Amino acid sequence: MFNKEGWATHPSITVEEKAAIQHGSMAAVRAIVLHRTGSSSGKSVLNAWNNKKEGTHFLIDEKGKIFQCASLKTKCWHVGKLYSKCRQVNSCDEADLQIINNILHGKGSWGQKFRLVTSHELNKPYPERYPHNHDSLGIEVVGVLGKKSNIYEDANTAQLTSLFTLIDALSTKYGFNLEDLYAHGQIAHKDSKRSEGSSVLKAYKIYRG
Repeated sequence: MFNKEGWATHPSITVEEKAAIQHGSMAAVRAIVLHRTGSSSGKSVLNAWNNKKEGTHFLIDEKGKIFQCASLKTKCWHVGKLYSKCRQVNSCDEADLQIINNILHGKGSWGQKFRLVTSHELNKPYPERYPHNHDSLGIEVVGVLGKKSNIYEDANTAQLTSLFTLIDALSTKYGFNLEDLYAHGQIAHKDSKRSEGSSVLKAYKIYRG
C-alpha cells in the first residue's frame, strides 16, 4: 500500500503532498496519534497546510476521503507539549516525580513549564513516555469542537470506515498494537476536556473488539 519513499500507492488514498508540514527524516515510527481538525471542511485544512508548518501525515475529510500529505519517512509537527506519562498513570519513580513536580510548581509561565516537562519526557525511551513528532504518525479527522460541550463531535460512518482501514494498514506495516494508538488530547496539552481524538480512538478499539 506504500512505496519505499513512504507514499501511498493504493487508490483509496489520495496523495496531496504539502512540503510546508514536512520537517526532516523520521528514523523510527512507533505510534499513531489521532487528531481532530476543529473545522468542518477538509478543503480548508488542505489549503492551510500549503503554508502552515504544523500538520499531520494524513487527513480524513468530512466525506471519508483519505489524503496523504506527508511521507511516512518524514516528521510532522503535530503533537506539541506532552503530559508526563508516568504522572498520568501513576508509575513514576520517586526521583522522576520530584523532577516533574519541581518543574510544574516552579517559576515561569505554564507554557514554559509544559515545554520543560516535554523536554524531560523526551529523554525517556518510548513507551515510557508518550510519542512525539520524531517517532509518530499523525492522522487528522475533520470534526468541530462543540461550542457548549467543549467536546469534539463524533466522526461519521464514512470517516470511521476510512480511519479503520488506514489504521489497519499502518498497523500491519509497522506492527502497532492498540497500546500504540493515542488520542491527541490525552497525551498533550490541547483542548480543555482532553477530548481531541478520544471518540475516534474509542470507536477503533470497539471495531477491533
